[in-house]
This record gives sequence, C-alpha cells and structure tokens, in this order.
Amino acid sequence: MLFSTLARADRSALDQQLEHRRWTLNDNSPSQIGALAETRDGYLWLGTHDSLYRFDGFDFTSYRTPDGNDLGIVSSLLASDAGLWVGLRNGGVHLIRSLEARPDSFDLARGVIYALAQSADGSIWAAANDGLMRFDGKHWQQQGRAQGFLGQNAYSVFVDRDDRLWVADEQRLYVLPSGAQKLQDTGVRSQRTRQISQSADGSLWLVERDRESLLRVKIDQPQLQATHIAIDEEANAMVFDQHGCLWLSTAGGGLLHVAKPNEHGAGGFEHSERFSSRDGLSSDFAWPLHEDSEGSLWIGTQNGLDRLRERPMHPAGFAPQAHNLAIAADDAGNLWAASSNLPLMRLDEQGLVHELPLRTPISAISKDTHGAIWLAGSQGLWRSNGSQLEKVATLPVDHNLDSSVRTLLIDDQGATWLSLNRQGLYVLRDGSWQQLAAPSDDPAQLMPVSSALGPDGKRWFGYRNNLIVSHDDQGERHWGNAQGLDVGHVTAMAHLQDHSWFGGQHGLARFDGERFQQLPLSDNGLFDNLYAIIPVSGPRGEDLWLQGKGGVFQLPAEEIEKALKDPKHHIHYRTYDLQGGLANDPQQVLALPTAVQGADGRLWFVTRKGVAGLKPDQQMHGNAPPKVRIDSLLVDGATLSVQTPPKLPADSKRLVIHYGALSLSAPEGLHFLYRLDGFDNEWHAAGRQREATYTGLHAGDYRFRVRAFNQSGVASEQDAELSFSIDQVFYRHPLFILAVALLLLVILHLLYRSNMQRAAERLRTRLEERHDERERIARELHDTLLQGVQGLILHVQAAANSLPAEQPIRDKLENALDRADQVIAEGRERVRNLRHAEDASSDLAQTLREFDQLHEHPGTDYLVEIAGTPCALHPVVHDELSQLAREAVSNAFRHAAAQHVRVQLDYHPRQFSLRVNDDGRGMLAEYLLGAAPVDHWGLKGMYERAAKIGGTLNIDSTPGQGCQVQLTLAGPLAYRQSPPRTRHWLHWKRLIRSSRS
Repeated sequence: MLFSTLARADRSALDQQLEHRRWTLNDNSPSQIGALAETRDGYLWLGTHDSLYRFDGFDFTSYRTPDGNDLGIVSSLLASDAGLWVGLRNGGVHLIRSLEARPDSFDLARGVIYALAQSADGSIWAAANDGLMRFDGKHWQQQGRAQGFLGQNAYSVFVDRDDRLWVADEQRLYVLPSGAQKLQDTGVRSQRTRQISQSADGSLWLVERDRESLLRVKIDQPQLQATHIAIDEEANAMVFDQHGCLWLSTAGGGLLHVAKPNEHGAGGFEHSERFSSRDGLSSDFAWPLHEDSEGSLWIGTQNGLDRLRERPMHPAGFAPQAHNLAIAADDAGNLWAASSNLPLMRLDEQGLVHELPLRTPISAISKDTHGAIWLAGSQGLWRSNGSQLEKVATLPVDHNLDSSVRTLLIDDQGATWLSLNRQGLYVLRDGSWQQLAAPSDDPAQLMPVSSALGPDGKRWFGYRNNLIVSHDDQGERHWGNAQGLDVGHVTAMAHLQDHSWFGGQHGLARFDGERFQQLPLSDNGLFDNLYAIIPVSGPRGEDLWLQGKGGVFQLPAEEIEKALKDPKHHIHYRTYDLQGGLANDPQQVLALPTAVQGADGRLWFVTRKGVAGLKPDQQMHGNAPPKVRIDSLLVDGATLSVQTPPKLPADSKRLVIHYGALSLSAPEGLHFLYRLDGFDNEWHAAGRQREATYTGLHAGDYRFRVRAFNQSGVASEQDAELSFSIDQVFYRHPLFILAVALLLLVILHLLYRSNMQRAAERLRTRLEERHDERERIARELHDTLLQGVQGLILHVQAAANSLPAEQPIRDKLENALDRADQVIAEGRERVRNLRHAEDASSDLAQTLREFDQLHEHPGTDYLVEIAGTPCALHPVVHDELSQLAREAVSNAFRHAAAQHVRVQLDYHPRQFSLRVNDDGRGMLAEYLLGAAPVDHWGLKGMYERAAKIGGTLNIDSTPGQGCQVQLTLAGPLAYRQSPPRTRHWLHWKRLIRSSRS
C-alpha cells in the first residue's frame, strides 16, 4: 500500500485512509477462498473449496478444462513463467499453461498440497501432507533423509530473496542454500508452520498453527535467532507490503495491520490496527493475503473477496454526517465547509478541523478579491474576519422553502450578487438590495444557477436552457446559441486571462471572448451535468479538472489541444473513481461550490462520502496499459465461439458482443472505445459499458475492434479484434440473383423464339397460301384467258387474211394483231413467272441488276453488293422484295437525281436485310412523317409490301444529303430453307458490321 509518511506514522482510521472494495455472493464472487495468486498476464486466481476461479477486477470466471471438468478443492497456488501451478487437497498438482490447452496433471498421492514454491533453477517444490516433493521439469521426486528432510509432513515452503529454500515440517525449519544439494536443519523449532514470509530487513516470519503468536527469525547472523511475538489470536496468513507494513489475516478477527513490525516487545507489537467486518470487510474469517503488482492488497475470506488500496483522494476529515456541503479555500490555507445540517467547519493547515458557532444552513460560499470568505444561507449573509464571522445582511426576501440561495458572487467593487431560487438575481450595494430584471421570458431563466468573477472584473452568470449573461460597465450582454453555446443548463464556469470554460448539462465549451467551441468529450454520460471546472497549470500546459455526475476527471493539456484542433479526436482522460456523483441534481438546489483549489495547490472535491482532496501533480498507480479482450458473441441469444472467426446465419437479427479489460487495481476506472468496420464510420465512446449491440446487419464481412483506457488515460497497447461474416439469404446471394437473371433471360429468349416461330409459321402459311393462289390464277389465266385470247387472235387473223391487201382496214387489223401477240407474250411470261417463281427467287441480285431504269440513266453509277452466302428466298418474299427494290431504285433514278445508287443484300442466317443508298436530293421531312405527294403512292406501297412479308422498313433521309431505304426480315421468314448454322461467330460479326455501316 502506498501510504504517506504521515499515514504510516499514525493510522488511527484505516477505513479513512484506504479505499475498500469487496465482492460477495451478490457480485457472483466465490466464497471459502483458500489461495490467491497473480499470473504474468495480470489475472488474479482464486483457489476455493468449490474450484478454481479467474478474476479480472470485474468478472469472476470459473475455470474448466477443455473437456468441461473442474479441478476440485484448491489448497495452494503458485504463478510461474510456465503458467499457474495448482495444488489440490487430494494430492494432485496441475500446471495450467493456457485456457485452451489441457493442463499438465500430476497425481502425487501425498495428501493435501499445503504450499508451492519455485527456486531459481526452475525446480518446483511442494509441501505435502505426506512429505516434501521436488519437480525437476520432468518428474516429481520425494525428498527424504538422503536429501536432509527428516519429517513425515511438509507444511510450508518458501524461497527468499537470496534464492534459499526454506522448508518447515511438524517442528523443524530447514534451509537449502542456493546450489546446495541437501537440506540443513536450522535448529529453529516451529509447530506446523502455515506460512513463511520475509520482511524488508531480511528476517523470516512464520505463522504457526494453533499458536497466538508469530515467530520472527533473524537470518543475517551465523546463529539464527528466533523470537515469538504475541498477537493474542491465531493468524492464518501474512504479507509484507511494499512499504514494509505487516498485514495478518485471522480466523474471526478480520485483519491486523502493523505499520512498524520491527517495533515490538515480548507482549506484542507496540501499535497495531484492526480492519474487520465493522469496517466493511466481507467476513472476519480471513485466510489468504496477496499484494498485486500495482500495490493493492487482496484478502480472501469466508464470504468473498476484498481489496484494499490507498485512496487517490484523501478525506479532509470533516464530519461524515454533513449533508449538502459547499466549500471554499482562503488565502491563509484554510478550507471552509458549510452544510445544511451541521455548524460551519474549517480545516487549517495542520489538518485540524474547527467548528465555528454558525449553525444555520448555508447553501453558497464565495471568496472575495481580498481573500475573505462569504457565506449565504436562509438566515442571511456572513463574511469572515480572520477566524471569526460577522453578519452582513439578511436576505432581500422572506425565507421560505423556495427561496434557497443558488449562487453568491462578490465583485471587485465590493457589491454582492445573490441568486435566490424562484426569485431572481439581486445585488447589494451600499447596504441596499436591488432586484435585476430576468434576462428572458423563460420561467426557467428567472435566476442564475452558477456565477463567477472574470479576471477583468466582469460578472458572469449561468442560466438554464443554454444562456449566459455577463455584466460590466457597458451593461448586460447575453450569450447563447447564436454564439455557438450548446451545453444546456450552464452549471460551471472558470475564467482565465484570454479565455474561459463553461460546463453544463451537456458537456464543456471553450470561450475565446466572441465564440464558443464545444469540446468533443465522450458521449457516454460521464461528462453530463458538470458541477465544477478547475484549470491547473502543468508542465505541458493547462490541465482541466472536472467534477460531474460521473466523477472527478482530469483532461491533460495535450489532449485538450488535440481535441480543439480535431473534433473527431477522442480525449484520453484520467478518472478518479466514482466519488464525484453528488446526491443533488443541478436542476434542483445544489450547494456551491463543490470543488476548489487550496492555497497549497491541493484540489478539494465534495463527494458522496464527504470532502476529499488530492494533489494534482501526484502520480496515479496503475499506469500499465490495460489488456483488452473480447469475451463472447451472442447471436439472437445463442453464444458462439470467438476463438475462430465465426460465420453467422443469414437470418441473424441481434448481435451482442461482450468485451472487457484487465485492471485489478481500478476496474471501475476503465473506459472503452469500439467500432465495427463495415458498419460504423467512427469510434463509439462506450464509457464503462462492456457490451456492444448491433441489429439489422446486412450480409458481408465485419471486424469488431475495441480499445481500453485505464483510469490514468493509458490506452491498451493493441486493440482486441473479432472478425466475423454474415451469410447472405439465398434470395439475396449474388449467385442466386445471377442464376435467376439467367433463367429469366433464357425464359424470355425461349418465349421470344416461340413467338417468332409461331409468327413465322403463320406468315409462312399465308405465303404458301398466296403462292398456291398464284399458281391457281396462273393456271386459270393460261387455260382460260390466254387460250381464249389466242383463239380470238386466230379468228381475227383469219378475218384479216380474207381482206384484200390494199384495204386500209387490213393494215389496222395487222397492227392490232401484232400488239395482241405482244400482250399474249407478256401474259405468258407473267404466267410463267407466277408458276415458276422459285426459279428466280435464288438470284435476287441478278433481278436487281436488270432493272429497266438502268438503260434510261446511263450516267448514274449503279452497284449491287452481296454479304454472306446467297440463299433461295421464298417466292413471295422474292417477288415483294424485287418490287420494293424496284420502287426504291426508281425513286433514286427518277426523283432524287442521284449520281450513285448502291444496293446491299445481306444474307445472314438470323436476318435478311435489303439496303438501298443514294446521294440524291433526299426526301422532304413531311413525306417521311406520312404525308404522301399527290398522285404518288410509292412510299405507301413500299410499307405495305414490307408489312405483307413481316418485315420492317426504315427510310432515313436528309434533304440534300441522300436517302437510305432499309428493309429487315427475320431469316425463317425470308428463306425457303434454313441456312447452315456453321461459323455462327462469323454471322454475328457480319451482322454487327452491317448494323454499324
């Protein structure tokens, strides 16, 4: 324990000097604790009559082997570099190297393992009920007479600072010097020694069974000297703390503390103190004692576990029953404390508390510029004069339950400013009270709830609902949201030469004289409702000490500077336990001030347990970085292993991640930051909360990280991480979506092909019907009309032949007969084409090259091109295409006056296309939109012919830039037979090339 010199000299009240914390059954603590040990990783291990437990300062975890078994009753523990050695009551010894691996187990069959020790050579020594055992790293060996051990039982083993092994049997004390091979009988007689320990001066101290004394052995002389020291009760265990003080645990008497163990006589110690259940110890039946690496004393008792450590904040010594304290420090080094139920108290420089005769409730204290202390209460106003008090005035209103004094301010001109609850703000000048008007119509802003005097003499008053009012010679000025203030009820303030600090319901803000800048404190509730702000100059700048609902906090200067430059910076702060929360809420009447700085620099705070102080430059214990960990992952109530990255089900709704950190000395001072990569954009300030909850996470990969800070603001060296993934629901999985999309495409394609095939079949059926009709008409024309006309011609020819040659009528008949022969020839050709169209359908290009218009325009460049392999077209399609092309080419020759006419035929397996391009005058836009020229039906006929065969006709023309006529027709409709499907990629390539061109 880190005791001050004064505390070690006079420890009249251990409970006032020590901070005590206990864990009992209500805290899930085990009972019947018989052994304690701290391993290298910082965990505290508890051996109990139930099993073995591990403690991190916050949670108790029962140890189970990987197969789920416990170890049984633990009688002794030893922490070593190899791991934790566990001695059992049944004679077994286990070495726990890690929680995941099976422990190394040894059955010594020697009864209870009373004690374990390790010498410098790595040997493990076990004091067992049936003898002394040594483990050389491979085997356990019993130590007997050959090794110098003469007893039947070994009750204690101990290795001192010089690596000497001390062993106690039923009545003897042995020693094995470093490097020796055989135990030596020291000649000291001890009755069944429970424990051996070594004090700061090198002496050995022995606790004996069934004796109400201790045995002290001086070993710095050739002849050992043993002295019995009476303690009037039987001790169970002992420990010398790092300052040389002796602690003893007893069976029924709690703890004994001896500040100076070397000062003793035959009758016992000259001075000792007791700490028992009356002081809060979990039980007066105490057994093992252990001082951890941070100086805390741990006690295992019948009912639980206790911890004692020096308070970081020392009590001032005021009466503990004082209620609603307000404090002030004068320039003479006195600390004044007024309450609502006790007389006025004053703590002088020597630490003595004096009561003054003023016995009226006081709710506000202030110090004027001359160092005098002013007090205000329900009965009036007082001022100190040295160590005496004099009444200055009565309150400006009659006393009632609603007229308590909220705040008191004495300005540099001697005027007294007084805020009365539900009344308003008053000022006392020249013995007369004057009430000031309320700053707004808000009923909550009738009176200020905080006040302070600036270095320049300006009076500052803080109101509820985010309002600050300043008074100076120029008048009154209001500050609020317009100037960036956002702290809610303004309950604390501190003023320096070039800036000010204001705290309140929602944090802290810095004021530069014109604007407020919010300090980005953690939003975990610890910094809500600030009661006091104390700036303290340090080696690195201006530290801020805050007192609020969450406790007392120190903000280092370098952290404040970083936070003011970067609003996203998470401030590393130091916390001083949970003593800062007051019983009063700032929305009610709160006695002020609750924190001051004394003339000697000490800071004093009103806490739930009275007034406590500390030196701001003192070093806090526990500066080792905390070791943060992730304990468990709960998914919809089911616990998953965190040893390997878990894969969560797709329907996971709620995730709860439990985490923690190791800090035996001050677990309540730990605070955490966490974030979930893949979901969170920023770190969450969790404060003391030890779990994170997420709901509605989408499928994907995530990484949870948590960082811990101890009470000194020291961060963990590395973050604890947990990676996990959430499966995608099958209907949202990319592969499933891709498969469904492909299936839909296939279905659409099949539907399209089916529709196309049905349409093609219908159209082909119509074309076949038309073809049959053409053949019927051809037969009818040939068998009836042409034959009849031919017969008529023969009759007319006979009649003409009967006429004389010189008759004019004969010439006319001969001419008519010649014309009739031409008509008959043309008719026969037409009939032949109707019946044998398939013969011409395979050579559409040749048909297009033989158009009559070519002979009428010899100066025009006319070209027919073919792409793909020509295939036989359906006769009807061939006929309609030739007629449509004839019309398009005729328009180019006759109307467009084109110089170049180009016809392209593309025989693609999937699509046939006919394209006619010219460079003529083009067509008018109204013609393209459907308006036909008078007495011209060419365009309309072209569209009709395209529709008859199921094709699509597009005409694109720009006046003066030529015209393009393009007809496209599905392959199954165009060709008599399906074209070969070889080299599909070539067909697609041609189709793309043709579409681009």
